[in-house]
Amino acid sequence: MAGYLMQGTGLSRAFGGINAVAGVDIAIGPRDLLCVIGPNGAGKSTLAGLLSGAIIPGAGELYLDGERVTARPMHEFCRRGVVRKFQGTNTFLTMSVRDNLVVAGLGVAACRVSPVPDPDAVLEEVGLSGQAGELAGHLPHGERQWLEIGMAMMCQPALLLLDEPAAGLSANDAQRLVRLILRLRERCAVLAIEHDLGFVQSLECETWVMHRGQVVRQGSYAEIAGDEEIRRIYLGRGAKHAAH
Repeated sequence: MAGYLMQGTGLSRAFGGINAVAGVDIAIGPRDLLCVIGPNGAGKSTLAGLLSGAIIPGAGELYLDGERVTARPMHEFCRRGVVRKFQGTNTFLTMSVRDNLVVAGLGVAACRVSPVPDPDAVLEEVGLSGQAGELAGHLPHGERQWLEIGMAMMCQPALLLLDEPAAGLSANDAQRLVRLILRLRERCAVLAIEHDLGFVQSLECETWVMHRGQVVRQGSYAEIAGDEEIRRIYLGRGAKHAAH
């Protein structure tokens, strides 16, 4: 476990007799970038739930900075820097963009000794300085995604879990998000669950394929995309489409 930020061994969780995650081993270093792909129902979001403490594993062990955290409450994961962005957007729609960041930083101020990030600096980083005074509910979808990532950044993540961050984004917005994530991994580990294969390809990172609760392939995106079995069965797309 030395050198790993988070490590899971034999992680499993079943719901109603269905093995959502079945015996997954995972090790994430402090600056790792990992994408997890696979068809709907493969267990990707359940894995994110296990890593964030939102779901207690039915079997297996989970360690954070070498310390066993299996079955501990989710707020302990949060306090130790495990931050998750869920599918869709979850912002305070009737508050300003800047106030969304201020509120996100309150938890850091309450439970950590490190200083809270400057919300204006975070707005600059996510490209929303010009919208600081606007209501979050007035932002288009893509900018609301960036705002939510900015809120996660206010929490000073050590591990940032992103669940389908490119969903609903235009091609240009998705590429802007790629650049943001590549900057983020300079300060924290990032695990992204995604269906948009073009987005995953642009990140040029370690890629895992999940199917029926298990990790069935792992490697670079090029290696995954070149695997005929993965393209035909797990990605559910034709070979030509999956390769691009």
